[in-house]
Amino acid sequence: MSNPPVPVSGNRGDAKPDISGQSVLYKVVMTPIIFVSFIISLAIVDLKYSMHRSHYHAERRPSRLPPWLHRIVYSYRPYHYTAVDENGKPVEYTDSYYHSKQRKLMAMEADDAFQLRRTVVASLVLAGMVAIWGAWWLLRWALVKVYWV
Repeated sequence: MSNPPVPVSGNRGDAKPDISGQSVLYKVVMTPIIFVSFIISLAIVDLKYSMHRSHYHAERRPSRLPPWLHRIVYSYRPYHYTAVDENGKPVEYTDSYYHSKQRKLMAMEADDAFQLRRTVVASLVLAGMVAIWGAWWLLRWALVKVYWV
């Protein structure tokens, strides 16, 4: 009697995923929550990088923010990739730079979004609890007004 083959790794394709541990209710509830939290965190990361790009490629003019707050909001974070010529000097910015590195930028933003997802889920849970409490308080207030008048 031979034993079934042991999967080498969970990400190699020859191992079957363990789906027996998750209930249908968990899948129905958590899949939309995880998807929405990722979309929201991706939007936050995209907004953050768009602000940084527009700030660093804009004309130099004084900011309306106080200097200490300006340094916090617009802290400089360069991209990881810099093109160099054969002499090792950085190549000047060209129009094709962004398009040639778009896949790396997208991967970097997706990685940041995955890192931010837990915070977004916690914020969504907190906002949901506040919304439920507010609805309960409003309903209680409305019932008291109707029945005690």
